[in-house]
Amino acid sequence: MTGFMKHAMMRLWTGGRFHPVLHYGLHLALAECRGTWRRARAFPLATAGVAAVEFAMILPVMLLLFLGMSEVTQGVNINRKVTILSRTIADITSRSSDGIDNAQMEEVFNAALSVMAPYDISRVTMRVSSVVIEDDNGSLVGRVCWSDGRDIGPRATGSSVDIPAGFAVPDSSFILAEVANVYTPMIGYAIIGDLELGETTPWPVRNVDEIERNNVSCL
Repeated sequence: MTGFMKHAMMRLWTGGRFHPVLHYGLHLALAECRGTWRRARAFPLATAGVAAVEFAMILPVMLLLFLGMSEVTQGVNINRKVTILSRTIADITSRSSDGIDNAQMEEVFNAALSVMAPYDISRVTMRVSSVVIEDDNGSLVGRVCWSDGRDIGPRATGSSVDIPAGFAVPDSSFILAEVANVYTPMIGYAIIGDLELGETTPWPVRNVDEIERNNVSCL
C-alpha cells in the first residue's frame, strides 16, 4: 500500500483524475500481492543455503563424536598399558630365581613403570606378592608368603588368596601382580567422573619352586 499511496499522490499532484488514480493504485496492489503469493509458494521449494543450514545442524554432533572417540581411544590405550604393566612386574619378579631383596624390588617397580609412557604415572599403584599353595586337609589353599607394594599397602603375610585356574598344584607357588590406575576424562569428567582401571596377573615361577624374599621362603 505504500507504493500505491506514493503513485496516487504523484498522479494527483500532476493533475490526474481520481478514478484513473484509483484504478492504477489497485493495479499496483494486485501486482504486489501476486508477487508475494509467488514468493510464498516458492519458499518450500527453495534450496539456496540448504547445505549451510545442514552443516550448522550436524556440526555439534560431529564434534561430540570426534571428542568422544578421542576420549574412548585414550582410555582404551591407558587400560592396555595397565595390563602390560601388570604382566611386566609379574614376569620380571618370576625370573628372580636367586631371590629378591628390597632394593631389587624397587628396581623392578621402577623398570616396569617405563611401559606406561607416555601417560601419567602419578596415580599408578603396584603390588606384587608371592603366593604358595598348601594342602590343608585335602583342600588346596593359596597363602601369601611375602608381598610388597608401591603407593599401596602389601597383602598381609599368611592371608588367603584364590587360586587361579591352572595353578592348583600343591607345594608350588606363583607370583601375583596387581596394578591400578585412575583415568580422568577431559571432556566426560562431569558426567562419569574418574574411571578406575585395574589388572591382576597371576604368573608362574621360573626354574625354582618359589621366589625367596630376603632369603626367606615358605615352602
